[in-house]
Amino acid sequence: MMKIRNIMTKGVVTIDKNSGIMEAATQMISKSVSSLVVFDKNKPVAIISEHDIVKGFVSKKTKVWDIMGDEFMIVSPLTTFSEITKSLRERKIQRFPVVEDGKLIGLITETDIIQATRDFTRLHQIVQEAILTIFGLATAFFLFYFSPIGASIFASYFIRKI
Repeated sequence: MMKIRNIMTKGVVTIDKNSGIMEAATQMISKSVSSLVVFDKNKPVAIISEHDIVKGFVSKKTKVWDIMGDEFMIVSPLTTFSEITKSLRERKIQRFPVVEDGKLIGLITETDIIQATRDFTRLHQIVQEAILTIFGLATAFFLFYFSPIGASIFASYFIRKI
């Protein structure tokens, strides 16, 4: 079973909840990210996205805590892929901070989930093609072996050997 540790994004960009919106926007631009994990006293408490910044850009004095969303869920690196996709569907959460031993170690985004799904689908296709090839070869062999031509070829081969 696929664990979150295998598909999460590492090196997550964070910001303090008391930081200004301009600092958040600048950090997103400079780090080329679309979201920041918001911290309060060394603990992740929310995620803000580009969308949140645009919505909250009323004043340069706006603080991160003024615009951060309330839909938030921390996951463990041992969380299963199915648990994440269920939360994505049911709770409409698009980003999940991954915390281990009280430390932020990664972030799971919708993009990570889509990429993992593509990888699963491709692996499934490869396995399916291999199985079909093996069954196709086995079927062709038995059809040929039990056909009149195959029977005469195999019979003449074994008669010569005796």
